[in-house]
Amino acid sequence: MKRINDAINESFGDFTKNQKVLSQFILSYCDKAAFMTAAEIAAASGVSQSTVVRFAWALGYETFTAFHDALQNELKYRITALEKFELLNSEELSDSSVFESLAQADTLNIKKTLAVNSSDGLKNVCTRLQFASKIYIYGQGACQCGAVYLGSYLRTLLGSVCVVNQTGEDPLTSIATIGGSDLLFCISLPRHTEQTRMLLEYAQERDACIITVSEGPESETAAMADINLSAECGDYGAAGSLAPLLTLLNTLVCLIVRSDDKAEKRLRLVDELPRYLLREEDR
Repeated sequence: MKRINDAINESFGDFTKNQKVLSQFILSYCDKAAFMTAAEIAAASGVSQSTVVRFAWALGYETFTAFHDALQNELKYRITALEKFELLNSEELSDSSVFESLAQADTLNIKKTLAVNSSDGLKNVCTRLQFASKIYIYGQGACQCGAVYLGSYLRTLLGSVCVVNQTGEDPLTSIATIGGSDLLFCISLPRHTEQTRMLLEYAQERDACIITVSEGPESETAAMADINLSAECGDYGAAGSLAPLLTLLNTLVCLIVRSDDKAEKRLRLVDELPRYLLREEDR
């Protein structure tokens, strides 16, 4: 889904006078417009309701509903971590209600993530991982927990894995020797830092396979990837939701175990280690 500000910038020169007025309102008050009806946006911006509908068409959205969805998607980029926390910091909500709201949001976000990732796409990623000479995994910001989670399993299942976040080195230095038979698995959403872009650009120059997990197929990191997976991060909590991301990564681990007998055997051996250690202590 194209970002609102990009769509407006591309079409601004063709807007009517009223559409230009409306575009300024949307850019300035996107956080409010995302929760307003067409009539409310019209009243607040000083244009007619029909202008709002035609404005959505001019941006390439078939319906106002599609335009409204894009407005809400834009909030992922604009709402800060503190503002996300404050969405749930209402005196009307009890602690248990906050927990319930987050759990319900996670359930919905996982369903959205399921809907946008095909089983063939997931299997393709697993195949790339299984045939890579070395796997480099990087998680930007809060996503580094996903990188550590995935790396801990792939080390056991596949062997040669480097979690860039755990090397103690500059990320670019950590992937300095990446080559054409290697793979960079990069997790960043919904924003992307210059460091993340540099890692992807370097991996591209070295002809490495690039798998990204981002907020959607139209993200800037997806455009640099051989394969992109999408994870819905949502708008609630201090950093949105990481549950869909972890579910997605867990799915990759399970698919690898199901399709690779050697990987399954390795996992069983690791699971048996605690029992072996207990036997040694009893001797």
